[in-house]
Amino acid sequence: MRAFPVVLPSGTRYWTVLDDDLVVVPVADSWGRYQRFGRSRAELTTKTNAGGAALYLRWCSATGRDWRKAARDLGLFIVW
Repeated sequence: MRAFPVVLPSGTRYWTVLDDDLVVVPVADSWGRYQRFGRSRAELTTKTNAGGAALYLRWCSATGRDWRKAARDLGLFIVW
């Protein structure tokens, strides 16, 4: 997983998360688009958040956790 910039035809940019096969992670992409366009967040905010989401999803994958339920183990993620 990694953060990746997206440039729309209008020239507006936001950041999303790609998996190891370079496929967009839908939940992270919709979250990034919502932040950028629905909440008017800055592009660099979406970059930082996409990077954090990529790390979290990578940790979930490496430890066999479902991302929806892994929040209860957030302390373990922070230590990781």
